Amino acid sequence: MKRSIIIAALTALANINVSAQTETKNDSVDYNLNLNEVVVKSTAPKTRMKNGAMVTRIEGTVLESAGTAEEMLSRVPGMMRMGGQLQVIGKGTPIYYINGRKVQDTEELKRLKSHDIREVEVINSPGAAYDASTGAVVKIKTRRLRGEGLSGKLEANDAQALKSGNNNLSSSVNLNYRHAGVDIFGGATFQNDYLDHYTQRLEQNTYSTMSHTQTGTIESSQKFSRLHFNAGVNWQMDDYNFIGAKVERGIWLKNWYGFTMDEDILRNGVEEDHLLSVSDQDSENPNSFLVNAYYNGKIGSWGIDANVDYYSLCDKKTDHVTESAMSGSRSIESATENNSHMFASRLVADHRLWSGTLKFGGELTSVRRNNEYRINGVDNISDRFSKVTEQNYAAFAEYGVMIPRAGMLTLGLRYEHVAFNFDDLSDPSRSIERSHNDFFPSISFGTRIGLTQLQLSYGVKTTRPSYRDLRSEVEYGSKYTLQTGNPLLKNEIRHTLDLSGRWRYLSFVANYIHIKDAIYDWTTPYDDNGVVMIGMVNFDRPIDIFSSFLVISPTIGVWTTSNTIGVQKQWLSFNLDDPREATGKREVRYDKPMLIFNSDNAFRLRNNWQIELNSEFYSKAHYRNVRLLQHYWNLTAAIQKSLLKDKSLIVRLAFSDIFNTARHDALLDLGNYTLEQSDIFGGQRGQYSFHRINLSIRYSFNATKSKYKGQGAGADMKKRM
Repeated sequence: MKRSIIIAALTALANINVSAQTETKNDSVDYNLNLNEVVVKSTAPKTRMKNGAMVTRIEGTVLESAGTAEEMLSRVPGMMRMGGQLQVIGKGTPIYYINGRKVQDTEELKRLKSHDIREVEVINSPGAAYDASTGAVVKIKTRRLRGEGLSGKLEANDAQALKSGNNNLSSSVNLNYRHAGVDIFGGATFQNDYLDHYTQRLEQNTYSTMSHTQTGTIESSQKFSRLHFNAGVNWQMDDYNFIGAKVERGIWLKNWYGFTMDEDILRNGVEEDHLLSVSDQDSENPNSFLVNAYYNGKIGSWGIDANVDYYSLCDKKTDHVTESAMSGSRSIESATENNSHMFASRLVADHRLWSGTLKFGGELTSVRRNNEYRINGVDNISDRFSKVTEQNYAAFAEYGVMIPRAGMLTLGLRYEHVAFNFDDLSDPSRSIERSHNDFFPSISFGTRIGLTQLQLSYGVKTTRPSYRDLRSEVEYGSKYTLQTGNPLLKNEIRHTLDLSGRWRYLSFVANYIHIKDAIYDWTTPYDDNGVVMIGMVNFDRPIDIFSSFLVISPTIGVWTTSNTIGVQKQWLSFNLDDPREATGKREVRYDKPMLIFNSDNAFRLRNNWQIELNSEFYSKAHYRNVRLLQHYWNLTAAIQKSLLKDKSLIVRLAFSDIFNTARHDALLDLGNYTLEQSDIFGGQRGQYSFHRINLSIRYSFNATKSKYKGQGAGADMKKRM
């Protein structure tokens, strides 16, 4: 505490008038307290370490005015934004929980407002209680406001790119009615995205008995409209027990994607062909449905958390490709339909044991997925039909104990049994049946040395291939490009060692990751005519990655700043086929480090004005098996005003990527195949152009907040589906 607290306390003591007589008995002392006014000021740190996690207070700080949860999270110590995607420093994309409920659709982070958030907990080394594929966890706790009756939030947002026909429009309404401990809530979100003529350059080369070069442009357009509904009920039976159920439904009103590929085809440097390929893709019903029921509370001295989930996803896509080449024209039509169903249940219990706490539980997940692929217009690709079933049984135990004068020691062990069946209904000889029995240990130790908090953790994690990566069919891309999956893919295994610390407004994170059987897409020559096959492989060499970051996040008057400075380096090399070399082999290395500097600055001014200036910078580097060929810099400015007496109306205007420099060109070098492409984040980030103006208006009324605490189960399976 500051000296002002001590001085105020001494002043208060000085004003105490003791009117007791000297002969008063020891057990009969009367005090007359005359405390006119005591003003206590404190600048308690916004971030602290708790059980190995970075816990940042949002309520009452400048971060509560950041806008949405998504906008706020990039400024929380321990997190950063990279290429438009939120990441936990050194650990990549996390899974999210809101009041203990697993977030299935990250669009929810755009619907949740930063003003409604009490604190954020960033866990960069999750223990045995989480699925073995979980690399990082972010827990969001909302404000527990009191009140009865109806409350709601309304929002409209429009983002317009300045140099391309790219517009993102969204609006949402969320209502909550509370009475006698019961919350009935529901909401709807509408999103409409329009992309017009987004152009990327590419050049790919294959080398066999001769060289083949494809060079040209891809011009993309996209239109999609989506509705998302949620409704549920939550009953707070007492201060410790909650029960509830929730339904979510996602409906795509329109999902169309088209691209035009215009390429010159060269053989040994001489033009051999010119290809114009126009693709028209229409997804008819990529709809989702989720039901969650939960109980969270205490039974005696036991803490109980139980969740049951059902999740289904239906995706049907048709693709019409028209190709014009020197040899003539043709039309190819294909249709893909995937139907996935998942049932999951999860039970976690905790109890005091000796001088520590024991947490244990189990999880059951069952998935069934049917896939159909039909194609007309080509001779060398046939229809494929397959079915995938997977059962995952998991059990875990975790024990944390405080060692006197040392620190907090936590030991955990997770066991997972996975039974996987891939039935190729078109070619039974390609069917696969296998099972895994894996143990995932974890250990962490946290201590305090003076004002410095430290945490050292070790754990074993896994990454499972998505169900799309496991498909067997060959998909047609163009006359010179085919794509497939690989049912034989193994799970990726990661050994992680993490050291993190906190001192005043300084945080640091250092981690080392050893990855075995890493999963990547890999392109190889398919024949001697320049055709390539894009597939999936497990690397036969391990990857070692080291990263170190320092976060400086002080508050000075009206200025709050968070600065992340770091470096990330990997060690990865291959001895690949390359007929251009005398030996027929060439070593390809991906080991250039990436330098990172992010700076977020907010100025809270009088009359509820707020000004922001934020910057993201990433240097040229090697990232996974890609070479990033230029620096990435995104400078964003925003101004925000809170209106009305209760600040319930917020207007925000932002100008992102002011200098239009938020892009990376990339080179993929696989020995006998190379691919160079401009702006690799374009088709993946979902916004296409950061160079944009964004206007948003938010209004909320009343003060109640849904207390839904369902965590959800089967998180990894939903992501893979």
